[in-house]
Amino acid sequence: MDKISENIDWQIAYWYIQGLSTTEIGKKVGMHRSTIYRRLQKNSVQAIINSFRNEMMQNLFAGMLGLGREIISNYHIKVKNNKVSPSEMNGFLRVLFQMSQKEVPIAFENPTLIAYMNNMKDFEIEPLKKIELEEE
Repeated sequence: MDKISENIDWQIAYWYIQGLSTTEIGKKVGMHRSTIYRRLQKNSVQAIINSFRNEMMQNLFAGMLGLGREIISNYHIKVKNNKVSPSEMNGFLRVLFQMSQKEVPIAFENPTLIAYMNNMKDFEIEPLKKIELEEE
């Protein structure tokens, strides 16, 4: 494959990963949309697309790890300064436990909401009052 053709394949793969249609990619690289479609079917272009996807996934994962470190560091400071409520600690420990079990948390839980829900389990509250508390 010559350098010009390889360069166009990289451009097509790049714009494809960015979510552009074959028509939009064609306008960017100066080709007809059907040519773009055919090139996207080639194994060499699919390999480039997979390479871009892998790189994007690695960058995303690295960013998530960095964010996780920052969250834990900030949480550590809150714990050290005694600024963590029991409901916040409960939510944080639940997520850590789920992570240690290699289970993906269904959703990041709102510790305050969980505390309200636990309160509602422990006390007899009128149904209308329960609804008001859930809406807050």
